[in-house]
Amino acid sequence: MSSKILIGAALAGTWAFTAPSAPRTAAPGLRGASARSARSSSSSSASAVGVGGAVVAAAVAGARRSRVPRHSDEAYGASHTSFYTDAVAKDKYDTLEEVLAEKLKDEKLKGMVNELLDACVKITEALRVNLVTVNDASNAFGDRQLTVDVIADNLLWDLAKGSKYVCEASSEEEPEIVKTNSDGQFVLCWDPLDGSSIVDNNWAVGTIVGVWDKSTGLIGATGRDQVMSIVALYGPRTTVFITLDDGVYEFTLGDGNKWICSRDKIQIKTECKIFAPANMRAAQEVDGYNNLIQHYMTNKFTLRYTGGLVPDVCQQFTKGQGVFTNPTSKVSPAKLRLAFEAAPFGRLVEMAGGKTSDGEDRGGRPAHSFGHRLCR
Repeated sequence: MSSKILIGAALAGTWAFTAPSAPRTAAPGLRGASARSARSSSSSSASAVGVGGAVVAAAVAGARRSRVPRHSDEAYGASHTSFYTDAVAKDKYDTLEEVLAEKLKDEKLKGMVNELLDACVKITEALRVNLVTVNDASNAFGDRQLTVDVIADNLLWDLAKGSKYVCEASSEEEPEIVKTNSDGQFVLCWDPLDGSSIVDNNWAVGTIVGVWDKSTGLIGATGRDQVMSIVALYGPRTTVFITLDDGVYEFTLGDGNKWICSRDKIQIKTECKIFAPANMRAAQEVDGYNNLIQHYMTNKFTLRYTGGLVPDVCQQFTKGQGVFTNPTSKVSPAKLRLAFEAAPFGRLVEMAGGKTSDGEDRGGRPAHSFGHRLCR
C-alpha cells in the first residue's frame, strides 16, 4: 500500500458534535436528511477519496446540546447576544511548565508539547512580518499554496525532523508518511495553517496537530487512537488548546514568548445560542440542513462564523458553547479532512464534554466515523 494518507482528500457526509442526551428536536430534519446525503454522496465521492468508499466526516459542532434555553426571547436582545467574556483577571497565572508537571504524566509527551509550542511561537512571528502572497505550487489536494502556508509547514517540518520524540510525520501540504527518527515515540499529523482563504483579510487562522503513538502509527489508526491534539489560534493574541490527562487547557502566549494557562479544564455547556454554519451552499440540496439553519434563526441563535475552521470551532472553548456544522452535497462538497483537521478537533471537543456525529448516527452517540480507520 502506498504510504499516502488517502483520507486526506475532501470528505463526504455530515459530521457534528452534540450531547449524549441531545433531543431529536434540536436539529429538526437534519439527522435523517444528512444521513441520506451521506449515503448518496459516498458512491459519488469514493474515487476522490481513494479508499474504496467515502469516509464520512464533514461537519463539526461542539454544543453538548443545541436546544433553546428556557429563557424568554427578550433575554437575548442585542447586548445579550454578544456573549462578552466574563473572565476576571487573576493575580497569578500558572505557567505552561507548572501545568504540564501536574496534568501530563508522560515525560515524552511533555517534551513534545514544548517543541510544538515553540514552533507555534515561530509561526506567530512569521505571520507578523510576512506578506500574504501566492506561491508557485499547489498542495496534493490542488489547493493553491500561499507563502505563509509554506513557511508554517517548513517550521513544523524543522521540528519533526529535528525532534528526538517524532518517529514519523505527515503534513496536509504533502500527505505522505515521512520517517524522521526511528527512536522517536510519536507520529505527528498537521495542517500547518488552516484558513488560507481568509488570512489575506488578516483574520484569525490556526495550526492543527494530531499526535499518535508509534504503537498505532497513522496508516490504519483511528482518530480515537490519538494521544494528544493541539490547535493554535493566531489572532490579536496567540492561544493554543491542548488535550492533557484530565481535559482541555488553553495557553496564551505572553511577554518574553512565555506561555501562561488562561483557561483550565474547559467545559462546553449543555445549552448554546451560538451557531457557525459552514458550507451553507449545501442547504439548497440538503433539506435537513436548511431546516436546521431556519431553526437557529427562528430561535434567535447568534451567528458567529468567519470561514476559518480554527476560530469557528475554538469559540466553543472560549465561550463555553456553540455548534459548528459542515454538511456536504453533490454540488457543494465539503473539504474537511479527517486526519489533518477533524480527528484532532474531535479529540479536543470530546474531552471538553462535547460530542461528535457524522449525520448517520441518530442516537446521539459519539460518531462511529470518528473511529473509522484513517486509511484502508
